[in-house]
Amino acid sequence: MEKPPLSMLAQSELIDCIVGRCVMRGGDAAGETILVINRQDVDDLVHLANRLRRLSLFEDRIRKMVMNER
Repeated sequence: MEKPPLSMLAQSELIDCIVGRCVMRGGDAAGETILVINRQDVDDLVHLANRLRRLSLFEDRIRKMVMNER
């Protein structure tokens, strides 16, 4: 049985956590970094990429809805 997709909040927290591993102690972004991520994070990133790809077809409509434009 496939697990349900991450909520939007969980997706943003996943990305924030990964980005947090690429920041040096002073707060500057690292020029290069090597990440070790677990299988679950990889699966979640694959699902996130697939969902974004599907949503990209409707990006203009989503922007208009979110911005209350007609």
